[in-house]
Amino acid sequence: MATGRWLKRVYEPCVGLAIRVRLAVLGCAVVATVAALWLASTFGTAFLPEFREGTFTVFVSAPPGTSLAASDRLASAIERRLLEVEGVRSVTRRTGRAERDEHAEPVSNSEIEVTVARGHDDLAVRGAIEAIAERVPGVTTSIGQPIEHRLSHILSGTPAAIAISVFGDDLSELRAVAKEIEAAIETLPGARDVAANREVMIESLPVEYQPAELAAYGLTPAAAATQVRHAIFGAEVAEVNEGVRRYRLVVRLADAQRDSVRDLKDLVLRGAGGALVRLDEVAVIGPEMTSNLITRENAQRKAVVSLNVAEGSNLGHLVERVRERVDPIVQSRGYTVRYGGQFEAQRSASRTIAVFSGVVLVIMVMLLNLAIGSLRVSLLVLVNLPLALIGGVLAVFLSQSGDAAGNLAALLGAGAYRAPVLSIAGLVGFITLFGIAVRNGILLVNHYDHLIREEGAGLREAIVRGSSERLVPILMTALTAALALVPIVLNGDEAGNEILAPLSVVILGGLLSSTFLNLIVVPAGYAALFGAERDAREQSA
Repeated sequence: MATGRWLKRVYEPCVGLAIRVRLAVLGCAVVATVAALWLASTFGTAFLPEFREGTFTVFVSAPPGTSLAASDRLASAIERRLLEVEGVRSVTRRTGRAERDEHAEPVSNSEIEVTVARGHDDLAVRGAIEAIAERVPGVTTSIGQPIEHRLSHILSGTPAAIAISVFGDDLSELRAVAKEIEAAIETLPGARDVAANREVMIESLPVEYQPAELAAYGLTPAAAATQVRHAIFGAEVAEVNEGVRRYRLVVRLADAQRDSVRDLKDLVLRGAGGALVRLDEVAVIGPEMTSNLITRENAQRKAVVSLNVAEGSNLGHLVERVRERVDPIVQSRGYTVRYGGQFEAQRSASRTIAVFSGVVLVIMVMLLNLAIGSLRVSLLVLVNLPLALIGGVLAVFLSQSGDAAGNLAALLGAGAYRAPVLSIAGLVGFITLFGIAVRNGILLVNHYDHLIREEGAGLREAIVRGSSERLVPILMTALTAALALVPIVLNGDEAGNEILAPLSVVILGGLLSSTFLNLIVVPAGYAALFGAERDAREQSA
């Protein structure tokens, strides 16, 4: 009780001063809001905060066509080097994936899981892993974390955070564009693990049938192709029952008769009426150099260049810089480009949040108007939203800047600015925060209205007395919510807090700013709204 009385004695003169200089108070609130919005505009963006899983996934891609034995030797050598890194507890590997696996991989690709021992710095271990990967010639590597990689694979089809898809018709031109893009962005600050399509030209054996020659023997291209397929790959001729098991009986040429190109050319086809002819007499048989990988999307050929975001950079700013280099290259060839992965998911989620936030804001105004009975007072209550925004933005800046003063000086042009990152978790925190902040405004204006209507208090008396009587309830409700978030914020670096920590930082900072500014700005705003009316009534009287 003594603390409450002391707070009121200190607070009441502050409210009286705010009423007297209400225009200055409102002006300062506007300036602070504009400054917060400007600061927020410098923030980077991300889909989700970086996870601390305690395990790193190293993708090693050898040239396509590498044998299982060679791929195993290469990956084993990398494993031995990784086990020598201080802080690495264990290393496990998977080379290739089965063809029917959802994420089938050739034997030239290996996936190495590196588990970090408890108590060691994950970033230091990651740096050592990157140094080892860079020293392995002739392979492409990508380093991330298990959940992070799976999420990226779901979003873009690649294990990287950003996937640049170039669409066109000419395969050779697509390959050239992909290589040019890879060269353009691999030196970009903040980009790592840059890799274009891992494709090579391989020798194939196309069979081009000659319709005129086939017709002379009573064959069609389709009938000839069917005979060739059955001879090489087999044809099912029966089903064998053996107890409860059933086996398909497939007949094809013996291995010695389909082992070489000469065997294929000597293959005998049977035409209508029993006419026999060798395949090379009715068809032109390769060889031909073709791409080992042709990817399509929406019936269009595409080439994919993928990259990850380096430590200390952020997704939004990196994509902007990538666009500046990639768009001119693609447009000069007349092709189209699409940026996918976590960037696409972040942009889609941000749009969804913005749309629904606007809808919720309109509904809030309607409900406040019904509850309070005055549109002007309802809008005054919503002043708590920018007041909460000030603290939320400042909390994000302070929590991620390290040296906040130095980073602010860098922002103003005195050094390298390290942009804080605002993820979708932070945006959700702002939405949660706005609901709590509006509640505090309602507590004030409802009590002002009660004192004026029910007890006949004057405007100034109602504001000062109402603010004083609602001081303790507002502080109790706001501080109770804030104190519950303090442990999460203080342990934000712990594994498992990656999502909750950014959300809690925003809510905690916004609660502090909205609570204390609400107790000054809302009384000043209420006096500004109804003070002119009171003066007009007094003059007319």
